[in-house]
Parts: sequence; C-alpha cells; structure tokens
Amino acid sequence: MSVDLSELKRSDFPSCVRQGLHKLEEVLLMPSTPHLHDTQQHIMDQYVFCCRDPNSPKIRAMGPVEELVVVRELGRYLGRAGDAASRNSLFITLFHPSGHDPRTQHKLRTLATLISLAVATHNVSVLEATAVWMQQMCCLSWWSGEVCRGLVQDYFQLTPAAPPHFAAALRALPSKAPLFTANLITTLSQLYAKVGSGEPCEHPPESLVSTIVWWLRGAPGLPPHLALTPLTNSLPGVSLPMTAVPPIAPLMKLCVEAPFFEHQENNLTEMGIAGVGGRRLSTTKLTLEIDGGHEKIETSSTDLYSELHLSILQTLQNVPSVRAHMTQKQVLCPKHVTSVVDAVSERLQGSRPEQEEAGNLALDRLAQIILVALHTESLSGSLSDMWDSLHRLPRKNRLISTLLSSREAR
Repeated sequence: MSVDLSELKRSDFPSCVRQGLHKLEEVLLMPSTPHLHDTQQHIMDQYVFCCRDPNSPKIRAMGPVEELVVVRELGRYLGRAGDAASRNSLFITLFHPSGHDPRTQHKLRTLATLISLAVATHNVSVLEATAVWMQQMCCLSWWSGEVCRGLVQDYFQLTPAAPPHFAAALRALPSKAPLFTANLITTLSQLYAKVGSGEPCEHPPESLVSTIVWWLRGAPGLPPHLALTPLTNSLPGVSLPMTAVPPIAPLMKLCVEAPFFEHQENNLTEMGIAGVGGRRLSTTKLTLEIDGGHEKIETSSTDLYSELHLSILQTLQNVPSVRAHMTQKQVLCPKHVTSVVDAVSERLQGSRPEQEEAGNLALDRLAQIILVALHTESLSGSLSDMWDSLHRLPRKNRLISTLLSSREAR
C-alpha cells in the first residue's frame, strides 16, 4: 500500500511538523508492513524531528530554537488529540527508543523538553501519553530515567528557589495526571536509589524528596494511596500488556540508605569541606509548602526522610483496601527487597563506630517496611533469598531480630 507524501514540504517549517504528525497518524491506522514501517521512519526523520539531511545518510542535530519549535508543535498536536488510543500509539511510535539507533538520544532529549513544558502548561494529554510510554519502557529502565533527568534539572536543580508557578504545577500533577505522577515517582526514585543495581544511593535534591512526600501524602480530594490506585487504569492504544511497577522498592532503598549519607554530609560540614560547586554540604533546614503554599513547615533533612518513611508505611497499609481494584498484585518484588537488604549490609560493613546511630536507624526503617509489607501481603512469593540476606546482616538490632523471630514462629 503506497502513501502519498507529495503535500509534505520540509521547507514549510514548522507547518511540516503538524502535517507530518497528521500523515503519520494516518499511516499507523493502515495494516503494518515493512514498507509502511520505512514510511513511518521517513516521515519522522524528514518532517517531524527534522533530524536527517535529505542529501546525506548522516543524522544531524537540530538547533536549540528549531528544537523548541518542534516541541511546541508536538505539544499542541498531542494536546488536541481526541482519541486516547490513537494518541498513545502515535506517541509510542514517535519516541520508541533503541540502543542501536543514533536518533534515540535526540528523541529522548526532545521528549524530556516536551514533558517539562507539559507539566508547566498542564498539558494533560501529553502527560497521560507519557505515562503510557513510561510503563511500556518500564519505569525502572534507563530510558525512563534519562527522560526524567530533564524534569529534575528544570524543576529541582536549576532554580534554587522555584517560581510559584513551578510549585503550583507540581502540586497539581496528582489530580490532573495521576498515572503519570505515580510512574514519575517510581522513575525519580530509581534515579537515585538504583534498586537492583548493587550501586549505593545518590543524595537527591531535598526539594525533590519533599515533593514526592507531598504527592504520597495525598493531594486534597485524592486518597493517600497514589502509588497504588492509578496503576489500575486501562492503557488504550497499547497492544502489549505492561506490568505496573509501584515505587515502593526504590523509595524503600532511598529511605534506608539515607542515614548513611546524611551522617557523611554532617561530617563533611563539621570538617569544613565544600560540596559540589563549592557549596557546603549540610542538613540545614528547608521549607515544605503544603496546601497551596499557605502552610509552611520547617523541617530538617532527617525529618524529611522520616516523613518519606512514614508515607511508605501508610501506602503499604492501604494495600488491603484497594487490592481488589489493582491489576498488579505484587507491590514489592522479593528480589528488589533482597537487593535493598544487601545494600544496607554493605553500608554496615563499611561503617565506623560513630555511625552506629545511622546504622540503627537504617535497620529500623528496613525492618518496619518489611514487617508492614508482610502483614498486608504486599510482599509475597519466594522470600528465601530475602531471609538469607537478613540473616547475613553484619549487625542486627532489636527490630531486625524481631523480624527474624517472627519468621521462625510461623
């Protein structure tokens, strides 16, 4: 089946982007053939992303202004999409990544900018399509993480004091795009926790952690189990079944390792050692803005991770009440929990005597999360590796001993 592309003119930028998207949508409705796949790629290269020189097989990079114009056109077109299935199919086709395709890095950069703009402008259609894309790629994947780094940079790193409209846009996410927010929490947590990788946690921006805590607490009018219920939504336009990945595992790892890097930064501060870019590392107080910014709570970094820990426990406690509506029955993967226990074990082996308090706090958080997860049946399956890992901990406090004793009593 041939496709008429005669009306598409690359010289008519940026209208060629809109026309290319429309033509691509038409092609996606046709029966799939190798020829049509090549046509799709040709439309994206020449008219949507404008990243291939028509006179050369090489990939060329768009200029920054040209790229912003493409992002604007993508946002407008997807924002007007009436059919969710067609929109999601188009979105996944546009931004499907491949490790062997030199165009992938350019597409991911474009997507990161598109998402950042969609958050600021409340473009729900783009955010919903992004949520489906993240779940298709897996929220714990490198692809999802690479895209979400752009959000971290735009909203949590570049601006020491975020403008009010940035804070308002972030607070609105759970009510406007709950599936996107739930998947975003998973990916943002994985960026710093790297669950299953064997790597230690990085210290995320405190403003990022406070935002995640605010989301998990439950936005006004929404139940406080955002990390569970949105993942039950149907995903129109997706042919392959996708497993939802709740954010509990990477958040758990972040929580239990936090006492160690907080202790380390306190030591660096006392020694007068500066952090990255000459900034002194510290656990100074920060401000959390709640309920539209009208209520302000002064909290330290340690209190912030205690709030995150409490939010995880509350989310797990909510599992029985929403389990009947959940498509994913496993909230915590035993393999991921084992990797968290191993990470704590490695931290304890390398700890010094003055880090005993930090180690006890990490063990308390680890034991409490596992205990609540077992009680609510959020953690099920083959747990033998997890129990073996807990037995191998170089140090056990009262709660860990209680956890191990509870297993022996069964």
